Amino acid sequence: MPSTPCCGGERQWLPLDPPRSSHATIGGIIATNDSGPRRHRYGTPRDLIIGIEIALVSGRTAKAGGRVVKNVAGYDLSKLLCGSLGSLAVITSATFKLSPVAPHSQTVVATVASIRQLGDLALDVAAAPVAPTAIELQSPPLCLLIRFETTEQAARRQTELVSAICVKHGATCSVVSERAEADAWRAHEGRIFGADGTILKVAVLPTDVADVLERISAVAAERAVEYEVIGRAALGIILLRISGDLSVQSAIVTELRLEATARGGSAVLLSAPAALQHDVGRWGPATDAAPLMRAVKQQFDPQNTLNPGVGAWES
Repeated sequence: MPSTPCCGGERQWLPLDPPRSSHATIGGIIATNDSGPRRHRYGTPRDLIIGIEIALVSGRTAKAGGRVVKNVAGYDLSKLLCGSLGSLAVITSATFKLSPVAPHSQTVVATVASIRQLGDLALDVAAAPVAPTAIELQSPPLCLLIRFETTEQAARRQTELVSAICVKHGATCSVVSERAEADAWRAHEGRIFGADGTILKVAVLPTDVADVLERISAVAAERAVEYEVIGRAALGIILLRISGDLSVQSAIVTELRLEATARGGSAVLLSAPAALQHDVGRWGPATDAAPLMRAVKQQFDPQNTLNPGVGAWES
């Protein structure tokens, strides 16, 4: 089933925009709990799903939730399956909360001179009385993309307010819409997912984003490695793409993983050569939740038939 959301006559849609969405399926998006820039406003599949039907490894089928938001009886199986990577069951059907299709969209593009400026600006925009659907960072060059999807009048008012905040932080601003806006967001995704290389997802507190970006810049400079970064600036999600010698990549991933875990975060390989995954591991060190996840896996799939290589349940 294609992942492209449809609005139909009711002007409703599913506001999920994971990378490479034209090649994704709804089941795959749920299994990975994947999301994109609009996560800032709408969340992940786990936040939007309200019902699910699955096929168990035994051949039996099960369902949970329903077609209304207030159906909350029993365990929340729908959310458990989000991010399970196909290791518990096969997803056959899902029901989501939908959102109205916005009549207008425009994006503020703010360019700054330093990483610290970028981090401070993102936090100030997130705290402002506005409702952007995305606050995205990119580097290099250092840039913030702030998207508003609402009525044209509301978008313009919020754009003016955010532009004033950007100027206060010494940023250079422009506003794009229609074709130029679509091109800007396509290029933004392509920075990470439009080229070959290892992709590392770092998750930290939003207040730590600037520090982690500075660490990425320093580590890449030390090893003379070119890199691209995008991310959910106000949510603490950073996506890094690097390439080159695998031993250098291994050292960079190891250093950044230590940096993230020291801050209470994580660093997960989304895409990497098999040799690099074997060297540093896809997930990093096991957490205190590993025994619980293995117990859940044992209940759903005692013979370890479904996706047996998922690292979250490895010893």
